[in-house]
Amino acid sequence: MLNGSVAFYYYIYYRIFQQKKQARRKVLIGKIRRPVWIRPGLSDWIVMERIFMDAEYDPVSRDHDDKMNSLQQKIMASGGVPLVVDCGANIGLSSIWLAERFPDALIVSIEPEASNFEILEMNAKNFPNIVPIHAAISSKSSFVRLYNSGDAPWAWRTEELDHGGLATVTMQQICNLYKDHTLMVVKIDIEGFEVNVLNDNVAWIDRLPLLIFEMHDWMIPWSGSGHSFFSSLSRDKRDYLIHGENVFAYSHRALQPF
Repeated sequence: MLNGSVAFYYYIYYRIFQQKKQARRKVLIGKIRRPVWIRPGLSDWIVMERIFMDAEYDPVSRDHDDKMNSLQQKIMASGGVPLVVDCGANIGLSSIWLAERFPDALIVSIEPEASNFEILEMNAKNFPNIVPIHAAISSKSSFVRLYNSGDAPWAWRTEELDHGGLATVTMQQICNLYKDHTLMVVKIDIEGFEVNVLNDNVAWIDRLPLLIFEMHDWMIPWSGSGHSFFSSLSRDKRDYLIHGENVFAYSHRALQPF
């Protein structure tokens, strides 16, 4: 977490660059040892605050975090590599947090929006265990279009098309691509499209130790965002912990043996 004086400096920095919304700046954030690219005049700033200042991805339970550490060590001891998938990676700030938290894991960062993906690629160059993929996550191979009712880069939403548009990728395709890796963590924050992702082909969730997700019922009323997560997760007994806007779903079956 950033201390008060550094946080104040970043706040002033943000205010200065609000008028230059697309300006890109390289910044150093707390204990992150490598520089990070952001657009200080856009919602990148708020995302950075939530992840690194408000520490919304930081574990809230030492016991659950210890279980994740033990699982990671077991995977490594068997000669495997942990796989972490960041769905809705934006410019890569969540992926950077995951890369720092799980330095021995491969972080697959999926982002559909072109300008966000461009900066995600820039950030991934400084973190060799992050692999960016320009696609939209879905339950099937198809195409999507993106739309945004405002100008905040974190608010792009996804709509499925019959043809044309941006290609999708499925969780099963990711797992097949990295079949020598062990799926350990998936993070989903995709502005409501989770309803599509979780309506079919969700067998990958059954063996998933940790799902980190954000619900969007508040943003898209009656869409069933929360229901799509909990109905998919309920086949396995889990502990649910809430930190900020994020829900952490820990699998009893995958983690209790440790």
